Amino acid sequence: MTKIISIALILAAVVSMVPAKAHAAVSPVSVTILPPVMFPPNDFTITGLRMSLLYGKQRNIYGLDLGVLGNITEQDFTGIGISGLFNATTGTTNIIGLQLAGLTNINTSKTRVYGLQLALGMNYNGADTEVNGIQFSLANHGPHTKIYGAQLGIYNKAQDVYGFQIGLVNVADSLHGIQIGLLNFHHKGTFAVSPIINMGF
Repeated sequence: MTKIISIALILAAVVSMVPAKAHAAVSPVSVTILPPVMFPPNDFTITGLRMSLLYGKQRNIYGLDLGVLGNITEQDFTGIGISGLFNATTGTTNIIGLQLAGLTNINTSKTRVYGLQLALGMNYNGADTEVNGIQFSLANHGPHTKIYGAQLGIYNKAQDVYGFQIGLVNVADSLHGIQIGLLNFHHKGTFAVSPIINMGF
C-alpha cells in the first residue's frame, strides 16, 4: 500500500511540473502497438503512463514510460523510462529515479538524471547533462556531462567528474575525484595517462 501511495505522490508531483502550454492536448494514458496504431495521437502530451507494446512515439511525457522494445519522446520528458531495447529523447529530459534500457539510452538535448541511468550497451548524452547518481553501461559517452556520483563501464567519457569513474578506459576533462581503470585520462588540453588509479582534486 505504501508503494502505491509513493508512486501516486511522485506522479502527482510530475504532473504539477507540466508547463501550461502542454495542456492543449493532454491525456493521462497512452497505449501504442506501433505508430500510428496508438491512442491518443502522438501530438498529445501524456501526464501519467505511456505503455508501448512494440515502440511508442509521443510529443511530451510526464510520468512513467514503459516500452517492450522502446520509446521515443520528441520534446520534453520528465519521469521514469523503462524499455526492453531503447529510450530516446530529443527535448529537455529529466530522469527522476531511473532510465533503464536493454540496449541504449539516447538523450540529445539538455538532460538531468536524478538516480540511475542504466543500459547494457550505451548511455549517450549529447548535450549539457548532469548525472546526480550512477551511470552504468558498457559505454557511457557524455562529452558535456557532469557526473556527481559514479560513472561505471568499460568506457567512460564525461566533461567533469565529482566522484568516481570506474572502467577500463576513463576520460574526463576535469577530475575532482578518482578514476580506476587500465587507462585514465584527465585535464583539459593536456591529458595525463595513468594506469589503475588516478586522482584529481
